[in-house]
Parts: sequence; C-alpha cells; structure tokens
Amino acid sequence: MTEAMDLTLARRVERLERAQRRWRRLATLSVLGIVAVALMGQKPAPRIVEAERFVLRDAAGRVRAELVVDGEQSVALRFKDADSMPRLSVGTENGAAVVVLNEQGGRVRAGLVTLPHGAPALTFYDSNGKNRAELALTREGAPALTITDRDGFLAWKTPEQPGLGR
Repeated sequence: MTEAMDLTLARRVERLERAQRRWRRLATLSVLGIVAVALMGQKPAPRIVEAERFVLRDAAGRVRAELVVDGEQSVALRFKDADSMPRLSVGTENGAAVVVLNEQGGRVRAGLVTLPHGAPALTFYDSNGKNRAELALTREGAPALTITDRDGFLAWKTPEQPGLGR
C-alpha cells in the first residue's frame, strides 16, 4: 500500500468516526427529549391520605386536635388546649350537626345543635355541667326558651303559643 492510500484511508476512517459520534449524540439527545416530554405530560399523583382518625400534636407531643370517625353516625373535629382537654368540637352525630364549647379543664359550657329534622337549639351549661338555659325552635318553628335552676328544676319556660304547638 502506498502512502497516499494510507492517508486517504485514514481520512475516511476519521470522517466515519466523526459521523458516528454525531449520530450517537443525536440519538442520545432524541431519547432524552422523548423521556422529558413523556415526564412533562404526566399529571402528579393525587395526594390523598385516608384514615379513620387523624391526630395533630404540638412540638411537645401533646394532642392539640383530632379528626375522628366514630362508627357510621358520628364524625368530630376536636380542638384541644395545651393540657389536651377538649375546648371546641364540631361534628355530626346521628344526623344532628353539633358545635360544643368547653371551658379550660374540658367541662361543657355551651352547645349548638341542629337536629335531623332541622330544629336548632343553643344550650348553656353551668360550671357543674348542668343545663341552665336553652333557646330553641320547635319543629313547627315556634321559639322556645327554657331556664332551669342550679338543681336542674324548671325555673321558667316560654308560654305555649296557640296554633304553633310544641
């Protein structure tokens, strides 16, 4: 083989190697592009967390809130104080919507309820947890106010209104 043929052969090999590198880069970029397009087109997975009870704790590990499902008829969201005593509860129970306010120490002081048939009531409790006053509407829409003494006996009640019934 002559020197001229060797030089021509070397140039051809060099051109083929350059072409091969170009094709390899192009193929790599094409694959990366296809993968990027495929990943950009995907929706992020929905972030769903399922449980029967969620507990929220503060930095000291004390329970400060909880969302609870009790059986099939009751769901409650309870907010608690630094002593993990209930202070505010919102929920449903046996078809009624309920809001309960507690004093420090957890004793019930006020409650708001809407019964399944739609009649609302607001109840206030004394420091011993006894019902002392209740403002309500009957099923027929008549207002009713009931006040009891500290022993739980009726102290006063709105008079019955003819035609509205209770």
